[in-house]
Amino acid sequence: MRLIKRFLLFVMLLWLPLAAVAQGTSFDIPTLNAGLQPPGPQIERSTPQATLESFLSLTDAGNYDAAAHLLNLNAISVDEQAAQGPVLARQLATVMARKIVIDWSNILDRADALDTDAPSNDPIAATARRSLMLGMMELDYRPVALRLNRVKPANGDPVWVFASETVDNIPALHTLYGPSALEQRLPDALRSDAIWGLQWWELIGLPLMSLIALVASVLTWRGLETLARHQPSELISRLLRALRLPATLFILAVTLSFTTSRFFVVSGIVDNITGPIIVILFVASAMVLLVNVIDAMLKRLVSTLDVEDLSSPEYGDQRAQATTIAALRRLAIVFAVLVGLGIVLTSARIFSGIGASLLAGAGGLALILGFAAREVLGNIMASMQIAMNRSAKVGDQLVYDGHLCTVERIHFTFVQLKVWDDTRLIVPVSKFISDAFINRGTKTYGMVRHAVLTFAPHVDVSALRAHFFDWADGDDRADGDPDNTSCVVVGQSETGIKVRFAAQVTNPPDGWGFECDMREEMLRFAVERGKDDGTEYLAHLGTSRDRVSQDAGDDPQG
Repeated sequence: MRLIKRFLLFVMLLWLPLAAVAQGTSFDIPTLNAGLQPPGPQIERSTPQATLESFLSLTDAGNYDAAAHLLNLNAISVDEQAAQGPVLARQLATVMARKIVIDWSNILDRADALDTDAPSNDPIAATARRSLMLGMMELDYRPVALRLNRVKPANGDPVWVFASETVDNIPALHTLYGPSALEQRLPDALRSDAIWGLQWWELIGLPLMSLIALVASVLTWRGLETLARHQPSELISRLLRALRLPATLFILAVTLSFTTSRFFVVSGIVDNITGPIIVILFVASAMVLLVNVIDAMLKRLVSTLDVEDLSSPEYGDQRAQATTIAALRRLAIVFAVLVGLGIVLTSARIFSGIGASLLAGAGGLALILGFAAREVLGNIMASMQIAMNRSAKVGDQLVYDGHLCTVERIHFTFVQLKVWDDTRLIVPVSKFISDAFINRGTKTYGMVRHAVLTFAPHVDVSALRAHFFDWADGDDRADGDPDNTSCVVVGQSETGIKVRFAAQVTNPPDGWGFECDMREEMLRFAVERGKDDGTEYLAHLGTSRDRVSQDAGDDPQG
């Protein structure tokens, strides 16, 4: 007896957890669909896959009375289940055909819905389930799930049926996603199945809806262009032209959204394609509008100025504002792209089934993309660095790599410099911030320009100095301060003496022209002074005068 008691105790200890597990694999209910006739042999509800296959085959055959057994109608009064069950089954079949793309790999053919192929790190691996989600749909600005539940009546075996919560939402979902009034008036032939799960009216209507959207977009573009041409104000005309592309994209998105959701409600396959496209169009229109507004502000700021005029001292504030607005433009583009990508991924139901895979591969994907795009990302961050530290602003005059140039544009990945000879120097941003350059507009805007000329050893330097001071004092480009003007001898060689002329100009863009005029003026003065004095002011080696004098001294007849 003692051994028997121990054996019974051992059996009970084994049975209790097994009973608890068995109880957790289904929802216990008193009865199931008591208002319906007993299900026939064609009703198979033992596994999730069997239930879904039975429902689709029965509704395709028009046997909605039998398909009602695959719904949990317990929330409906027993007297009304027989009447409402077939109606709800037909409506659910319509909603599923239009808005649900079934991932059959998740619909398991096991009574416990246990996924034996799930990876070991999956939280539901080797776990029996009593509820499976077939898809998500929007209803009254909230997502609702379409689910299969495993229920066990008190007097029967566990079966898989559509959850009572799903059944409660069927009428509202059918009103939102069911056939429109216009579609219901179409002939039955056009509403029959064609190919790829599409109906004949979709094959005919989709190109027509695309044509309507295209026509609406073209009319929007041309209408705004016509309004812009007939505006007396240049500002309003510029704003209307900036609105053309975002308004066209917005009208295109609205037209596609209206025709595919209100005029004709397309099937799930088409909706999973048009849905992301519509979201992308809405996001793109908002992004283009934001960028165009920033561009209009930037053009308004510098529209009356050339980039070289912008480098003048009096436009220092405009240079800072132009650089800040350009940086905001880049930030707006990056922000809009990231937000738009997030909206597309979260709103498109086609990505919902691969969410776990995306999360699982996010680390490796980020590493691959980061390595591949390291140069691009580095340049983008470098362009932001330029905007923040103001080392070079739009309109600043630089001496970069031996070129006298003006900053014309600071793009995402390169800096566009306008060289003095009206050519453009394109420098990658990462290289630009790592190289040394002279910025002539960072603190003080004055610039000392100088020229070193070689004269004969016997030249009268005081005469050169007096003329240079008078010339520089009369030139409006120089600041006129004698302390900033100089004429000094800086060297000597076998050819003569080297004299350095220097003066400060108030506007850096005028420096190059001032230096050239300074050199030309002092050479002209030296030549004229030499003619007046009968002496050579300019140094020379073996000129014709020397040779003639030498020949005349050797030849008495000379």
